[in-house]
Amino acid sequence: MKRRDFIKKAGTGLAAGAVGLSAAGTLSTPALAKGKRKWICVSAFGKAGLLGQALAEFAKYVDTASDGRLKIKVYHAGELVKPFEAMDAVQAGTAQMGYGASYYWAGKSESISFVSAMPYGLTAQEQNAWCYYGGGIEMADKTAYNPLGLKFLPLGNTGNQMGGWYKKDINTVADLKGLKFRMPGLGGEILKTFGVNVVLLPGSEVLPALTSGAIDGTEWIGPAPDLGKGLYKIVNNYYYPGWHEPATILDSFFDLKEWEALEPDLKEIVTRGAAATNLWILSKFQAINNTALQKLTKEHKVNLRQYSDELVNAIGERATTVLPEVAGRSADAKALFNHIIKFRGTMTDWSAYSEGAFLKARLAAKFKPI
Repeated sequence: MKRRDFIKKAGTGLAAGAVGLSAAGTLSTPALAKGKRKWICVSAFGKAGLLGQALAEFAKYVDTASDGRLKIKVYHAGELVKPFEAMDAVQAGTAQMGYGASYYWAGKSESISFVSAMPYGLTAQEQNAWCYYGGGIEMADKTAYNPLGLKFLPLGNTGNQMGGWYKKDINTVADLKGLKFRMPGLGGEILKTFGVNVVLLPGSEVLPALTSGAIDGTEWIGPAPDLGKGLYKIVNNYYYPGWHEPATILDSFFDLKEWEALEPDLKEIVTRGAAATNLWILSKFQAINNTALQKLTKEHKVNLRQYSDELVNAIGERATTVLPEVAGRSADAKALFNHIIKFRGTMTDWSAYSEGAFLKARLAAKFKPI
């Protein structure tokens, strides 16, 4: 099924769970031409990759479903603004919509990084449950996006990420000290306490930084996008699991004035299109990552390494100190952190009894094609 067909079909039924969306504010309307609206969307991601393709299809879906009443012109990273300037552009009124990952905007909000991913937090399924049935979208709006004059909707999920690429072996806590490592978000905040020099770079700068030695390693996403970026050409040690991002929400954000000015049916179209794109991106990553991992390890001889229990446990223990400290920097961050932690508490037993136990049990049935 083609991406556009998937989004069209999914958009009519998948986002029924995305209910109760609300945003505060009163507002001016965008320029109209015979009842039609034209929006500009700026992205933190490039055009060629999966995320760029999905954003373009989302814009096509909105155009088609609205019968041309809402057209979204997409500018990918660097085409109109730099990757990390997407939110600036929306806040300034240069664009009506932006796309990225919430932790890219950490400088604007103490709480916003918790929306995208929390180390040792929620899986992708759990994040979707939180967003659509656990009040997550509303809570993200209230504590992170609305205070910035924005409206939030999830527009993708990477699923569980890999731990990262390292030029040297990482076995103990001592091996972390002095590393120059690219890791955005809350995971980077934890690594700093182990003496890591954490660097924040947009995707386009990661490979050059590795090549020049400006960084000693990096996390990116997972096997398929990591393969496409060519990280294996510079670094051979590929670690798992992605403790820092058990799943990562990709955020779309809208000028709150423009959002409030939309007619109800256009809000519904955007909401359903975003939910369908969210599912499509997650499903696509799930479909292509294993093949990419096999290519990395078998064709390119990448050294697949598992973090030691010592390291995972030490980082996990440190997370229980660092994350509350980060959340304690503002009332909004504290409220959002507590909301996620409480929801996480309702997920752990069922996830362990269902997905966790089944993955172990599945190893007993060694099927082969017939």
